[in-house]
Amino acid sequence: MVGRDSGRIVVWPHYFDRSRTRAQGRRVPTELAIEEPRAGSIANAARTLGLKVQLDEDARPPFGNGSHRGRVLIEKTQETKEAILRQIAQRL
Repeated sequence: MVGRDSGRIVVWPHYFDRSRTRAQGRRVPTELAIEEPRAGSIANAARTLGLKVQLDEDARPPFGNGSHRGRVLIEKTQETKEAILRQIAQRL
């Protein structure tokens, strides 16, 4: 389990899913969201930003929040999680 003090942020594919509402877990604006996001493509987009990334393909979101498998762990930077998510979404 990744805790708040682990030095990493957790990024789930449903954060970028255009078919979801904000209440259903989407974290980026619809104009930046995509259809069927995958953890691997999110990890690749984060790497192009120069972020240190770890891909966990077998992880499932808590509370059954999606059918997408996988998550991306990103080493924390000076930027906020929301800013990082927007930058990744622009690269997807």
